[in-house]
Amino acid sequence: MKITHFVHGIAATFLLLTLGGVAVALWISNSAKFHDQRTTHAHRSYELHLQLKSNIFQLFKQYGDAILMGNQNNDTGEAQLIDVIQQNISDIRAVIGDEIELVGDEEVNELERLANIEAKTREFIAELRSHDSSQPDNMISRDWQKLSEILNSDIDHNLSTMINTALNHELKESNDAGAKSAAHLVRVQRIAFGFAIMAILIALLVFWVFQRHVSRPLTLLRRATNKLSEGEFDTTIRIPGQTEIAKISQVLEKMAEKVRGNTQSLTDQNMELEKAVRSRTEELQRMIDEAKTSEANRRRLLADVSHELRTPLTIIQGESDIALRGQEKSPEEYREALKRTHDAATHTAQLVNDLLFISRQETGAVRLEMEEFDLHLLIDDTLNMVNADVIFETSTSPTTINADRVRLRQGLIALLQNAQFHGGGAARVSLDRTPSGYRITVEDKGPGMTDAEREHAFERFFRGSNASHAYSEGTGLGLPVVLAIAKAHGGTARLENAHGGGTLAVIELPKQSHLKAVS
Repeated sequence: MKITHFVHGIAATFLLLTLGGVAVALWISNSAKFHDQRTTHAHRSYELHLQLKSNIFQLFKQYGDAILMGNQNNDTGEAQLIDVIQQNISDIRAVIGDEIELVGDEEVNELERLANIEAKTREFIAELRSHDSSQPDNMISRDWQKLSEILNSDIDHNLSTMINTALNHELKESNDAGAKSAAHLVRVQRIAFGFAIMAILIALLVFWVFQRHVSRPLTLLRRATNKLSEGEFDTTIRIPGQTEIAKISQVLEKMAEKVRGNTQSLTDQNMELEKAVRSRTEELQRMIDEAKTSEANRRRLLADVSHELRTPLTIIQGESDIALRGQEKSPEEYREALKRTHDAATHTAQLVNDLLFISRQETGAVRLEMEEFDLHLLIDDTLNMVNADVIFETSTSPTTINADRVRLRQGLIALLQNAQFHGGGAARVSLDRTPSGYRITVEDKGPGMTDAEREHAFERFFRGSNASHAYSEGTGLGLPVVLAIAKAHGGTARLENAHGGGTLAVIELPKQSHLKAVS
């Protein structure tokens, strides 16, 4: 139910009640006026009939007195009474005319009765006038007898009966009019009580409907809008029905849902933005840290290169000075000097090549000669070249891989040399298959490494605590080269502590490298 329909219904109902009340009031007024006039006319007619009866009997009494005692006033009193009687009849006829006009033709019988009374009265008056009191006594005696008969029979019986009948009728009509007026008053009271009951019921119904469909929904809507204004967009507004308020609540709930969605979207976007900014900040910080690290590595590299190159260059320079200065040397002395110079130059070239390979791997410009071969055979050949006390174990075959054969051999030799010089000599090599490729493990039986040493083991020119004592010829580029070779192939390298002591050097390689070879 719509509120507009409800308001229109209330207005129409109260309009109908008002119109009905006006109509009932008019009807009550007209009915009251009718019954009042009817009662007034009945009383008036009754009074006039009583006056007529009294005047008629007064007239007949005067006629009798005139016959017995003589006409002392020359019929003046009788004439006056006759005029009064005629006026009474005229007044009664006027009242009956008013009643006929008020109630209709049902009062016509009263005119007939009045006409009979009037005719009978005139007849009796004419007979009484025929008797003259100036006649002789014997005639007076006969007239008196006749007058007595008229008074006793005709007047007392006929005329009195007619007048009494009219009086009884008027009395009955007056009583009926009073009874109808009283009944009408009771009816009016009942109608008024019915109107009051109906008005109370309608008012209660209007109040109930107003509370149910207007007041209570408006209260719920006000509470919901207050919550929405406070930012509680998850507030549910459930107003049943199809009223305008219910539709407004539905619109507000949809709007709150949209606002909640937009707010959530903005919150998510803000979180994503904060996450992106944080990620970007972290990336920038990482880049800054990498830049700082690269700068520090660059400076350290220059220092290390300067330090590492100083010794072979000094050797080359010293041998050259020895060969060039002083007396002429024998061919063997020159050959020995050239040999030492060559060894120093070879060491320097190897150092430069290793540094160049590591640098190119870090910049993504590494050069690899890719080919397919059996990794198992490569490990066997390398172990034969090294000629070391090494145990080789594998549980997989074949082990085809697409990689740079030379670089993998170089990395494996570096690990074997570390195991030989830093791990006690004896080593064990194992080849296993992984979900993406292969894993090469070199295990030594040495004292192992501390956590700090493992953390810095793949840094350039880093040498462990036992390396400087066991192997003084090392450059500290073995493990960095191994890591660079593994990364160049899309793999990785790491160091772990072996169970029971020693170190595990692990290289993991994909079966098919994702890098393109650069010749």
